[in-house]
Amino acid sequence: MVFLLAILLRPREPEYQGKRLSAWLEDLSRTPYPEKGSEQATKAIREIGTNALPFLVSMLKAKDSMLKIGFAELVDKQNLFRIPLRLASERRDTSCDALLILGSRAKAAIPEITTLLDDSALFRDALMSLLVIGDGSVPALKHACSHANPDVRTEAAWVLSTFVPKNRGGFTTSYYPDDSTNRVFGFTLTLGEDDTVALAENLKDPDHMVRRATAEALGRHYGLAKSAVPALTKALDDPDRFVRESAAKALKRIDPPAATKAQVK
Repeated sequence: MVFLLAILLRPREPEYQGKRLSAWLEDLSRTPYPEKGSEQATKAIREIGTNALPFLVSMLKAKDSMLKIGFAELVDKQNLFRIPLRLASERRDTSCDALLILGSRAKAAIPEITTLLDDSALFRDALMSLLVIGDGSVPALKHACSHANPDVRTEAAWVLSTFVPKNRGGFTTSYYPDDSTNRVFGFTLTLGEDDTVALAENLKDPDHMVRRATAEALGRHYGLAKSAVPALTKALDDPDRFVRESAAKALKRIDPPAATKAQVK
C-alpha cells in the first residue's frame, strides 16, 4: 500500500513534443557534445526547463550495487555479446550535461545538490554540477571549503577558482550561448599554470576557510603550482593559524628551497 501510494504521489515526468524527459536525456547521453543529433535533445531540455530539476537531482543521487558493478566488469571483459547496461556514473554524467544546458536556471537545485557533498561516492559529481550551474553556486562552494572531508574542501577550492575573473584556458567551463544549441567549449579536465594562478588568487579571500582549502589544494597539485609560491609565502603570515599551517605544508611540497628560505619548519 505504501509503495502504491509512493507511485501515485510521484511527480509526472515532464515531456516535450510527446517525448518524456528520460528519453531526451538518453538521446543527450549518446551525443553529449555538439555532434549532429544533440541539438534536439538540448532544445528539449531547455524547453522543459526547471520542471526537469527534480529528475536531474534524482539522477545525481544514482548509485549502483556492487553486484551490478561486478556484472558490468564481467560483461566488459568478454566479446561474445554486448548488453546495453547504463551505470549510475553515466546517469550522473548525463544529469550534469543537462544542468549545464540549463545553467543559472537550475539554481533552485543548488541546496539539494549541496547535500550530496556529504556522500563520498557522489561529491565529485555534485561539485561538477555546482560548477556548470554557474556563479550562483559560489556561496555553496565557499561553504564547502569548510567541509570536514579534506577531499571535498580541496576540490571545492578548485571549482571555486574557476569563477575568478581571468582570461583562462585549462579547466574551462563548457557553455551554451543563448542563441545556440551547441556547446562552444567542452570540459577540459587537464590543469595548467593558469589554473593554479587563478586558484592562488583565492588565498586573498576574506573567508579563512576558503584560504585554507586553497592552500591545501595547491599542496596537492604541487607539480603545477610553482607559480603560486609568492602567494603561499605571503600566506605564511596569514592571521589564521590553519591557513598558515596549510600554506607551510604546501610550500614545502612545491618549492623546498623557498620554504627553507622562508624559515618554514
